[in-house]
Amino acid sequence: MSKNYLNSPGLSQANQKVVLSAWARSLQLEESALHRANDDATTVRRFEIAAEKDVADWDPNTATFIQLFNISILFAPTWFLDAARDIDDEALGLESTMLELGYAADARSLGEETIFYAEDIPFYDDARLNVTSQSRDARRLESACPPDDTAAMPLDSLDHFFTISAFTQNTEPIAGAGYDVFSSTVGQLAVLVAAEHRTKGYGTFMLARAAEECMFDGLIPQWVTPVGNEVGEKMAHDVGFLLSGFRISVTFA
Repeated sequence: MSKNYLNSPGLSQANQKVVLSAWARSLQLEESALHRANDDATTVRRFEIAAEKDVADWDPNTATFIQLFNISILFAPTWFLDAARDIDDEALGLESTMLELGYAADARSLGEETIFYAEDIPFYDDARLNVTSQSRDARRLESACPPDDTAAMPLDSLDHFFTISAFTQNTEPIAGAGYDVFSSTVGQLAVLVAAEHRTKGYGTFMLARAAEECMFDGLIPQWVTPVGNEVGEKMAHDVGFLLSGFRISVTFA
């Protein structure tokens, strides 16, 4: 699929506006400007935000290019914005292009990612599972996973999280999930499955359950997974998430 013009027919226009508003607030952009650009092909489609601007939760030592529905956003230092201005979105969305633009600043890739959203999910029965929201259970689960899985974002550091285990005495947690609230209206999901229980469907179950919790709280679930991660993409497809965008980031020395 082309990374340009990712307007998803399955995600309602109303929810596209909610998602775009969340990104706009995060980057201190005018919400209506993103809405108009998403709806009207004759308006500006790429929005530039200088990293020198004080934007909370955005690292000024990075360049991030996001393609979302029918618009794109580039957050980067001014010198990077200037260098990228005449490059079309299809080329700029490539890791090689971002690294080339940042070569003089010793750019290092933070990876390419796919962005999914959902507004309807299938029902999964968890009647045979014990569900808890205790930090001690989250830490027990993390100890049963490779360190790289939890180094960046421990499960119990999320705004909302829970784990599951079997209904037997002293059973170790099987899997966990949760979400951080992004810009008031979007829930950024995370899923963790104990190493010995992987490939058994627990990841898909937890993604669906976390998405359901998001919706109960009035949030739109967001699932971000590395480009080419077949497991993460299959989980998204099985739960009913819709491919809505791409993100590529580089950091500078």
